Amino acid sequence: MLTDRLLSAVASRYLGKPDLAEFLSIRFPDLPSVLSGARNEVARLLGWDGSARLTTLNVELTSRCNAACSYCDVNRQLGRPNQDLDLSLYARLLECSPTLEAVLPFQWGEPLLYPALDEALALSTRRGLRSYLTTNGLLLDGDRFRQLAATGLDRLTVSLDGDASDHRARRGYDQTAVIEQLAEARQAQMRDGLKTKLDISMVVDESVAASMPDFRKRLSPLCDRLQFIPRMIQGERTQSCREPSRGVLVVLSDGSVTTCCADVRGELALGHLNDGDPASLYNGPRWRALRKQHRKGDLPVTCKNCAECNVPGVSPRFS
Repeated sequence: MLTDRLLSAVASRYLGKPDLAEFLSIRFPDLPSVLSGARNEVARLLGWDGSARLTTLNVELTSRCNAACSYCDVNRQLGRPNQDLDLSLYARLLECSPTLEAVLPFQWGEPLLYPALDEALALSTRRGLRSYLTTNGLLLDGDRFRQLAATGLDRLTVSLDGDASDHRARRGYDQTAVIEQLAEARQAQMRDGLKTKLDISMVVDESVAASMPDFRKRLSPLCDRLQFIPRMIQGERTQSCREPSRGVLVVLSDGSVTTCCADVRGELALGHLNDGDPASLYNGPRWRALRKQHRKGDLPVTCKNCAECNVPGVSPRFS
């Protein structure tokens, strides 16, 4: 497709991150979405701090999780209540965001714990939005995957870590059962011709980089796409970030809004749903000020201390 070739060129020549070509093709699958992304990038380059277009909501339906991964603040030091977002609020978010193209109904919690997950996904589908979901896979099997597919979910990503010993050390539970359940989901997808794509992701740092080739070999048959994501760490940021201008607004389960997953506690204080609708917040004074700070290199503490592990072959996301 023309858009795939265009995005491959963008990944390689403009971003200098050829491994992100497939990711861009998923997030920008058609010409309208490509044009929206290009519009936001041009606005960023020209310093139009109030001109970014809201295209994606990343909504934390729940901050509860049934795991305690060593590199995740949930169940460790989240610093805010473990709670669920009211479904009616989720519906209102979609209704008052007319420029939306996609929704990611997850953030720090485990979305399969959310009682009204299927209703939330179906709401997104009825509004013509693409939807992407990430899970730890503990509650996934063939039947659950069929239920999720029936809502119109576009892609489900299962997050795993390295080999069996890596996974247990990082997550505190065995990988084998999750892989067996993932195989059930893959079988259901292929047997029933389900349209929902099934992906696998791995958060990588130097300690597990050596297991990447084996991880790919073992798990590629169980998914449509396999991706490696650099682990977020505390460290000095040396480059400005596209996130405040990329068209994405993150809604935490307590109603706080922020710019990306690095702001786990909502410390940037970019607003609250009580302050207005997502579109007005996204181009409100706090967001414009944050974009200006990134443009000038005068970063707030949360951004200044945001870094990613440097793993060969795995491009950083926030630069």
